[in-house]
Amino acid sequence: MTMTTLRIELCGRLAEACGREVELAVPIDGLPVHALFAALADAHPLLGEALARGRVRACVNEELVSGSTVVTAGDAVALFPPVSGG
Repeated sequence: MTMTTLRIELCGRLAEACGREVELAVPIDGLPVHALFAALADAHPLLGEALARGRVRACVNEELVSGSTVVTAGDAVALFPPVSGG
């Protein structure tokens, strides 16, 4: 399987765990966001708990997407944790 590197921007508390950006090897054909979350949790255990809660949102090419959306090489991916405030 041919792989490529995908850069993923981490926002909010996610950035506190691993920095503002991480890289992950993904298949050249891409993978669904839910599989991306699983691969990130394996590669960066500090993100595992937050990703497992199911409340982190993915933005691909500046659009919020569902877990079934396929992320491919060249996509701009950002992850956002839940926020609270008043």
